[in-house]
Parts: sequence; structure tokens; C-alpha cells
Amino acid sequence: MSGQIPALSERLATYRDWKVRVTHAVTELATWLAAHRQATPRTHEQLSATLGFLDRDRLTLAVVGEASRGKAELINALFFSDLGVGLLPAAAPDTTLCPTEFLWDAEHPDPYLRLLPVETRAADTPLAAFKADPQPWVHRPLDLRGPQQLADALNVILQTKRVPLAEAVRLGLSSADPTLERAPDTAAVEIAKWRYAIVSLPHPLLKQGLVILYIPGAALGHEPELTISRLPAAAAVLLVLAADAGVTDTDLALWQRHLKGGQAGRQRAILVALNKVDRLWGDERPAADQAAGQDSGQDPDALVATRRREAAAALTIAEDLVFPVSAWAALAAAMRKDAALLRRSALPVLERHLADTLLETKRQSAIEAIDAGAGAVLERNRNRIGSRLAHVKSQLRELEQLRDQRQDVIAQLLGPTRREQERYLKGVQRLQQTRETLLTQTSQCRRLLERDVIDAMVARAQDELMHSWSTAGLRRAMKGLFDELRLAMQTVAVDSEGIRKQVRETYQVFRDDFAYDLATPQVFAPMRYRLEIELLYQEVEAFRHSPGMALSGQGMVIRRFNQQLVSRAQALFEQLRLAYDGWMRDSLQPLVDEVQEHQLMMQKRLENLQRIGRSKDALRSRIDVMQGQSEVLAEELKALRTIHNALHDDPF
Repeated sequence: MSGQIPALSERLATYRDWKVRVTHAVTELATWLAAHRQATPRTHEQLSATLGFLDRDRLTLAVVGEASRGKAELINALFFSDLGVGLLPAAAPDTTLCPTEFLWDAEHPDPYLRLLPVETRAADTPLAAFKADPQPWVHRPLDLRGPQQLADALNVILQTKRVPLAEAVRLGLSSADPTLERAPDTAAVEIAKWRYAIVSLPHPLLKQGLVILYIPGAALGHEPELTISRLPAAAAVLLVLAADAGVTDTDLALWQRHLKGGQAGRQRAILVALNKVDRLWGDERPAADQAAGQDSGQDPDALVATRRREAAAALTIAEDLVFPVSAWAALAAAMRKDAALLRRSALPVLERHLADTLLETKRQSAIEAIDAGAGAVLERNRNRIGSRLAHVKSQLRELEQLRDQRQDVIAQLLGPTRREQERYLKGVQRLQQTRETLLTQTSQCRRLLERDVIDAMVARAQDELMHSWSTAGLRRAMKGLFDELRLAMQTVAVDSEGIRKQVRETYQVFRDDFAYDLATPQVFAPMRYRLEIELLYQEVEAFRHSPGMALSGQGMVIRRFNQQLVSRAQALFEQLRLAYDGWMRDSLQPLVDEVQEHQLMMQKRLENLQRIGRSKDALRSRIDVMQGQSEVLAEELKALRTIHNALHDDPF
């Protein structure tokens, strides 16, 4: 199998080589820490987190869209057009096509298709848990000897089944049409046979770490985990629209609920493919599609430009993020070897943008993860060694000045040095008091973020929901829960602002009083979490006043509420708790390290004066020792600088 998108292939190879260099640099840092007795459980945790991230890191492109937008055809055109057949089957409409993940499973190199039965939805077990357990999956080996055999084997993901409405309700799959829920339980409805599919293939791009995630729009409502974790983790999300239909109400609802709202503070790119522009051309296109372009009397290119502007305006995004393309024309061009038709499909433009955007976005998120782990460890040690080197050089200058001084003058310096040491010890005591005060101030805030506290809020709301006998009661319970969650988020934001202020003031005291050249660490920023809870609150309000609330049964309403909204709020508070704990653990640590280093250097200075006050020979000996220390520290700093450069090298 040969790969498509040469630019992406080249950049993936560059990114992979960069990760190898970063991994080597992190390993070098671990060796350096062990050799210099600076390895601690905390540094081990941070370096392990970085290495784990680099090992698990994949570049995920999520392709999302409502039915009949040509998502499968676009994936085939972008990545698999060289096969000559449509690898990912396209249904018409494709509402029954289950979410499908294309990847390369290096631990199980034989190509395979894994299918998760839809019945697993009854267990309320997250998809991530099922992915870690092979038992529930149907495993089918794939034959790579012919493209058509491979494509035929993947047609299974289109399979559907008819089940009683009661079964669809039990599985949470009847929400597309609230009127169905009032139909007799014996009525039959058609549902997808499979909940999720994983395809492992030795495709060049997949082997380099690319993961292609196909998500039908309907699946986002059924599987909140896709919105909560998979989409936010993607390096890029490609929303597929149809040029002949424009931005429909369902497209706009999908955008606002699952894509735009979850974008706050996340390192990912969201692009829009305005597919099926061939239906506006009036010449090269399927006969059944000949409608809009030639009949409108409008120039096809002008019509495409108009639809592009309209789509950008409807989604409130920049026009250059909307890419008019024809997946049909791109596939036809590949089969005919027609370069002109391929250019007209405009797919190469989208390909190049994906190559540029995917990797740059991914690298930025990787840098953030590296900085939070190995980078933080590295900077603490660079600051520590740099501070020690500055102190040693300062002492050397002082010792050189004492060469020609009388012994009694040197002895007189002991008094001011001891007084300076006493003043410094008072500063250390203030730092300790500040740490204790911060612990006290954060106790209430931290308690609000405890998992059991959030779970207790949810449990109270669930009890109220279960005992509500009217739509008004359900709405009241839902609002009450998210009012509580908003208040908790607001409390955390207000309290953390006071804590941030005290941390800044503490650093400033040591800069002013002791001339510390130490930057305040990165601050905790709860704003992104507040924004997301507010966006989620808006979704709750829309849910509470939707027609389905009045038309659906109590059990289904509660289940939808939990799956679509409550689970996302719980995940958001879990992320907030982890970020808050990391900030509290590390905010004062650089200052503590500097204080300890400064204290050690002051003690050394006092000892120097005491020794040379007794003998000039001690002065000469001490200068030699300090010069040796200066050289060693300079070499250590150089080694750490080399590791820093490797961690932050820009490969592109």
C-alpha cells in the first residue's frame, strides 16, 4: 500500500525523528540527574510522564460531519485514492455507519478489523475501557492481497439490524426522533450493528503515527466520550459540509455543540471541507448530480466562492479555513490519471494545509506536554546551577579583592556577613510562613475539587431527577446541578486569583531583598475551565427547553442528560483538579530550591572568611577550589543547555 499526501508523509517523518531526539534528550537528563544526586520521586514522575507521552503520541485527524456530506469519500480521496477503490465504504445516507478508527497497531502487525457490538452500550462502560479489553470485540483478519477484497471486508461496518423500539431505547439509540419514543415498544427500528470499528493497516502514513478517526454526526450524540476526550485530543478536526446544501441547521448544531464549544483553550486546528463542489460545476460530475451549477445560470466558480463565504459566515470563522473540494473529482482523477481534474478538485490545496497545520499544531501541544514534564525539571536545575555559578563567581571576586587586605580587615568582615545571614534566615522563615498560609488558603478550594464532592453534587441531582414527576421538576433538577457546578468553578477561580497574587508577591520579595534573578513560574489559569463550564451550561439550557424534554420518557431524558452533559462536566472538573494540584505542588518549588542554594552559598562564604582570617595560605587555597568549582558548574550548565536545545528544537 502506498501513501498519499507526500507533504504530510515527509512532515510525519520529520516529526518522528524529532521525537526520537527529544526522547534521547529526556534520557540524558535522567542520567544527569542521577549522576548529580538530583533524582527524586517527583522528577522521576515528571520525566516518566514525558517519555510516556512521547511513546503514546499519535497524530489524530478526526473527520466529522452529518449524513450524506461525503466524509467517507473524502477520506478515500485524501489517503487511499491509490488503491483504485473506495476503501472506507460510503452509505447513502451514512447514518448507520459506525465511528471508525484507522491506525497501525505495531504490537499486532497482522492487519485486522475489530468491531464492537452495539449491545455493549447497555453496560455503560466507556469506549476507552473497551479498547483496553479485546474480549468484547469481534476480530477479523484482513487480506491485503487485493484492494477490492480489502474494501469488501470493510463493508461490514455498514451492517444494520432491526430491533424493537424498547431495545433501541435501552441502548440509548432512539434520540434522533423524539416521536419514536411515543411509539409502541413492539415497533421495530433500524440501528447500526456495530458501536465502533478499528482498522489496523500497514499504510505508510498510519505506520508513521497518523490516526484517522471517522465520526458520523449522529454518533457524537450517542457517544459523549467522542466529544469529551477523542475530539479534544485530535490534532485537527475536519468538519465536512456539502456545497450544494450549505450549512444546514443540523450542521450548525453539530458545530456549536460538539466542535466550537469544546475548542476553548485547546491546541488543535478545526478546518472545514466544503465537499461536493462538483455538483455546482455543470460539467464533470455524476449525471444524477447535475442540478445546481448549470441550471442556476451563475458562473460555477463564483457560485463556489459564494457558498464558501456563506459557510464561513454561518460558522463565524475565517474564510481561509473553509476549503471547497470535490472528493468525487479527486477519486476520478486518480483513476484516470487526470492531473487537470485533480487540480480542479482542489484537494491538493486541502492536503497541503493539512500537512502544515496538523504537524505544527501537534508540535505545539507536544511542546506543552514536554515543558510541563521534563522541561520543568530541566529549568529548575538550570536555574539552580546558574544561581550557584553566579554565587561562586561572586565569592571569587570577593576573595580576589581580599588578597592584599590585612588579616584584621578580613576578620572585620565576619560581623556584616553574619548579620546578612541572619537577615536571610528571617526571609526563609517568611517563605515557610507563606507556604503554610497557602496550604490553609487552598484547603477549601481544593476540597471543592475532590472527586467525591463533585460526585455528591451529581448524586443529589440524580436523586431529584429520579423523583421528579413532571417536566418542570426535571428541568429544575438539571438547572440546580449546573448552578452548583458553576458556583464551584467560580469559587475556584476567585480563590486561585488570591493565591496567584500571594505567589507573585513572595517571589517579588526575594527579588527585591536578595536580588534573586528568578522568574515567577507559569500561573494557573482557570479561565479556560470557566469558559467551558459556561458553554456547557448553555447546552444544558438548550437541552432543558428542547421539544424532546416534553415528548420523551423520564428514563430516556435522564440517560441523555447524563451521557451528553453530566459526564462532560465530571471530566472537566477532573481536568481542573489535576491542573490545580500540579500548580500548587510546583508554584513555589523554584523559589524553595533557590533559597536552599542561597543558604548553602552564604554558609560557604562565612566559612571562607573564617579560614582566610586565620591564614593567607587558606585564601590562596580557597581561590583555587572556587575556580575549580566555577569550571565544573560551567560544564554542568553547558550540558543542561544542550539538553534544553534538543527539547526545544524546531524540526519544521
